[in-house]
Amino acid sequence: MATPQRTQRRAQPIAGTRPTVRLDEQFARDLAVIMQTGDDLTAAMRTAVGIVADMYRTAWHHQSVPVGTAPTLKAYKFVEAPPVPGPPSLPWVTHDGPMWTPSSRQASADDARRQQPTQPPHRQQASRPPVRP
Repeated sequence: MATPQRTQRRAQPIAGTRPTVRLDEQFARDLAVIMQTGDDLTAAMRTAVGIVADMYRTAWHHQSVPVGTAPTLKAYKFVEAPPVPGPPSLPWVTHDGPMWTPSSRQASADDARRQQPTQPPHRQQASRPPVRP
């Protein structure tokens, strides 16, 4: 008598575990495309899964398809660099005052003026007393 085979349950993934994924020819080719950006295999898989998961979440949130149903992507838009969410980056603050980094975004004309290089204030050396007139 043959033993009935149990079907695999679709268990939720557990963080910290190492899943085994079999690569067929198409999956390997698709990962190779993503890896052309410089990602290693793990980063490529994370990128791909993240993109699909975001698409699913968005479709379910907007009720485009019922939760638990895989949506079909109809269109997409390319951008060279994704927009940076949140407030502009803040300057580094040292003992000499704020230092704006090249990555700091200008939010207004006032920010642009603050980002212009300024002359550091002249400091007297601690070993000499100040000169009095």
